[in-house]
Amino acid sequence: MLRVRTWFQLALVLVSVGVLAWRVDLGDAFRTFGDVNYAWVVAALGVFTLSKFVHATRWRILLGRIPGLPLFGLFGTYLVSNMVNNLMPLRTGDLVRIQVPARRYNIHRVELTAIIIVVETLLDGVAFAILLLVGLGLSDVAAVRQSVLWTLVALVVIGVVLAALAARIRLPKDLSQVGWGRLLPGWLRHRVADLVPPFVDGLAALRDPRIAWQAIAISFPAWLIEVTVFWLFGQAFGLGLSFSAYLVITVAANMIVALPITPTSVGVYEVALQEVIALFGVDRSLAAGYAIGAHLFMSLWIVATGLFAAWLLNISFGDLFYLRNGEGRPGAVGLPDGQARLPADK
Repeated sequence: MLRVRTWFQLALVLVSVGVLAWRVDLGDAFRTFGDVNYAWVVAALGVFTLSKFVHATRWRILLGRIPGLPLFGLFGTYLVSNMVNNLMPLRTGDLVRIQVPARRYNIHRVELTAIIIVVETLLDGVAFAILLLVGLGLSDVAAVRQSVLWTLVALVVIGVVLAALAARIRLPKDLSQVGWGRLLPGWLRHRVADLVPPFVDGLAALRDPRIAWQAIAISFPAWLIEVTVFWLFGQAFGLGLSFSAYLVITVAANMIVALPITPTSVGVYEVALQEVIALFGVDRSLAAGYAIGAHLFMSLWIVATGLFAAWLLNISFGDLFYLRNGEGRPGAVGLPDGQARLPADK
């Protein structure tokens, strides 16, 4: 299976590079690097890390019912997760954001899963839909079908409504004893009773107005900072686009890497992003140079900051693969001495 997947990913990379070479002159694309203003690149990378700090702050807000969690510990974990997502396919880094806090701060993994997979995805979906509406409205890109945009908006609205309803479910004290539960096999009934309550706890932001507004209020600055990153790269490569165009470019770039089917999304990222940039009238070779350069610089920076964060936090393989029930690792960075821990994972 691993061998088949590796060959499939390699084939997809080669196909993507072939499509890119068919669509643009790669020689011209790489020659654009000679005109890059690298001061803008350095600024973009610094702002990129700032955007991740703001995202980590939102994560801390969503964990607001848990006292004593260190923001910089969560920020470091976020950087490590970002690095793993950049290197591994299928959002593997999100498992780091579930496993490390569960291991170190003894938070239920299912609660973390609900926050990261459901709540954050919905918040990002709302932000993306609004950024696209504003960006396309100001840029007037006729090639983008309005039906596609409104379909995205509808899916986001449906997702928010369903998750909000799920968050407001009042659960009985013991799910294993409810009438419908007796229809399930014993092992499954007890598993459901163990997992459903912490999952609903993870949706707290969707039923607590204070947490919800704080998370929403910080989501838009977080993504606008990331838009600034792509604008700074645009200044470095001399794209000459308005800031509103980068609203669309940022959303497109993040949607491309949301489900990376090749390591670091190499090939797929460059093909898709240069096509989006070309919609704004940018020369395809310059657009490809921008896509290749932004991807390369950010990937190297993500790996560097992720490794540095892992070293500072002393994150080990034990943190990533420890699955046994029980308290966090002795001496781990986390709750202050004497702070009561949450119940251990079931």
